[in-house]
Amino acid sequence: MEQFEKYHPIMTPRFTFDWLTTATVKEIFALRHDPQLAAQTNRPADDTINQTVDYISQTMLAIMRNQQLTWAVSDREAGKVVGIFAIAPIDADAGQAGLHLEIQPDLLTAATIREIIGHMSAFCFAELGLSSLTIWVPANAPYQDTLVTLGYKADSFTDSDYADFDLYQISRSVSITPPTK
Repeated sequence: MEQFEKYHPIMTPRFTFDWLTTATVKEIFALRHDPQLAAQTNRPADDTINQTVDYISQTMLAIMRNQQLTWAVSDREAGKVVGIFAIAPIDADAGQAGLHLEIQPDLLTAATIREIIGHMSAFCFAELGLSSLTIWVPANAPYQDTLVTLGYKADSFTDSDYADFDLYQISRSVSITPPTK
């Protein structure tokens, strides 16, 4: 597998994915401090800016060690950072990874999910050589049908830590066509 540090920036028609360090700490803290965004991936919201600084440091260290990929997601139309996308954990030997998306609630639309998850799923298969991806989404997420349209299948799980979440998986045998504008 290639060195992860080369995978930036990544661009879709509307969004740019770049390292957390390209955004200001205040921008990342605003995202990590927001309870609505934290709930999207079942994590506690950061209480202090120091927690966010630690998160950025640990995340960048994990990227340099080829353990995960995490980017700040910028909306080029709006000219601001609107979310965080991560591929973690990555098990290169098994060809598996988890996807995590935290994005401003007003952007949780079918079009945005198609663009981001579609593009990044194709990236995982083509660039990282992975064969299976998993994404947890809140049980009431309005975009679950969009994941199915992209080729993801609902799967069962028994982890009580994710009782309010649904699990979706996709394997490389499914062809993902990047969305057209």
